[in-house]
Amino acid sequence: MSRYLKVALFFILLGGAGGTYIILSSDGLNAFNTKLYSATLQDATGLSTRSKVYLAGVAVGKIEEILLEGAEARLKIAFLKHIEIRENARLARKSSSILGTSILALDPGTELSPLIPEGGRINTERNSQDINAVMGTVQDVGGQFSQLLEELQANQLQALTAALENFNALTAKLNERSDVELERVSRILEAAALIAEQTRRILEDRETDIEGAAVDIRAALENLRMITEDIRQGQGNLGQVLYDEKLYHNLLSITGKTGTAIDTVQTTLDTVNSVAVNVNGVVDSAAEIVDRALGLGIQVDALSQYDIRAGTMRAGASLRLEPASNDRWYRIGVSSLPEGIVSRTVKETTTSGGLVPGTIREDTIETKYTVAFNVELARRFGPITLRGGLLYNTAGLGIDIQPIRWVSLSGEVFDFKAGEVPNLRSVVTIFPFFDPNGDNPWNWLYFQGGVNDILRDKRDFFLGGGVRFADREVRGLVGLVPFGGRS
Repeated sequence: MSRYLKVALFFILLGGAGGTYIILSSDGLNAFNTKLYSATLQDATGLSTRSKVYLAGVAVGKIEEILLEGAEARLKIAFLKHIEIRENARLARKSSSILGTSILALDPGTELSPLIPEGGRINTERNSQDINAVMGTVQDVGGQFSQLLEELQANQLQALTAALENFNALTAKLNERSDVELERVSRILEAAALIAEQTRRILEDRETDIEGAAVDIRAALENLRMITEDIRQGQGNLGQVLYDEKLYHNLLSITGKTGTAIDTVQTTLDTVNSVAVNVNGVVDSAAEIVDRALGLGIQVDALSQYDIRAGTMRAGASLRLEPASNDRWYRIGVSSLPEGIVSRTVKETTTSGGLVPGTIREDTIETKYTVAFNVELARRFGPITLRGGLLYNTAGLGIDIQPIRWVSLSGEVFDFKAGEVPNLRSVVTIFPFFDPNGDNPWNWLYFQGGVNDILRDKRDFFLGGGVRFADREVRGLVGLVPFGGRS
């Protein structure tokens, strides 16, 4: 074999290998295995001459050419030969990324429809959505949300202004009380200083009298010593009484009789002591009742909430009772119901006379606006609190989880009705500075947010805040309740 023949054979093999590699590494769509069709689109934005056509997520064709035909875009599309395209087939343009690129999605049609011959035209969907429409919808939603936030901010600003006015009133009362206490202490100190000054003057004025009284006392002591000496020597009536033997024996007899009388008195004293012990037990029991009554912690709670979708405000107030054991609490309160209480009355009347006898049905729905009562009993188990009772005039249950001191997660279910799902509500409560026994008003603040009616179509979100503080005067009134019940 000559040298030129070897060189020619080398380049032939190299070209064949290169062509094979190009065919294998291409997308599999070429002039040998495809057939051409045409389609018309109102908008070809995001499409190019290499854009793919997908069927069930698999590339089955690509765009070969895009031409402008009047006010529409005409496409030449190459499909794989084994793809059957029928007369009721549809092409739709869809967005493939947020950068604006698009693809074509093929619906090949049903088997009962006849096939479109090669070179035929495929129908397209006129109203396909793209990323621009989606972004426009997102902008509209963003504008509505911004408007909602502005309205919420205005309403919450009014509520915050009212709360600050209440705080200012409380602070003024506290300051006024502090001034009164300081004035009282000042008067006491002035009176004490006046008494001390008057005592000093009296002592200065009576100093001479005191010295004279000391001389008289010394003289009296000397006289007493002389009298004692006379008694020791048996002189005088008292000395004869002390040193006379007959009188001594008489005193012994009287002492024996006195001992018997003392025994009788001792028995009487034992009886009196037993009565005193019983009385002391009654007093201790009464003291224990008072301690238990006065050991009950009382917290006053005031809360306001704003329902975002309904655009209504609701408010409530309650008393929270906490025993000294701190393992349970009780709550009694009232709250407003902006949506009211809905009652339905169905009345059916049967008529037998007239031209058309039958039944007349009257369906009446009435909404009453009133307030709701809340009565709850709760028991703590570490960070978990289980509670139940009356929630918004209906039976309900609740659970509170407090993973950390200043955050509480709550769930409540109430308003059980036949044939309807109950009201399921979730609440998140934040206590940023909470200390109900503190003197600073901001220690009483807490904030809430959550979702109401989760299981119903009228689901709504709410935000709110409130104050809760320990009231010592209310605690004193509650401590008198057990005694008032016995009278």
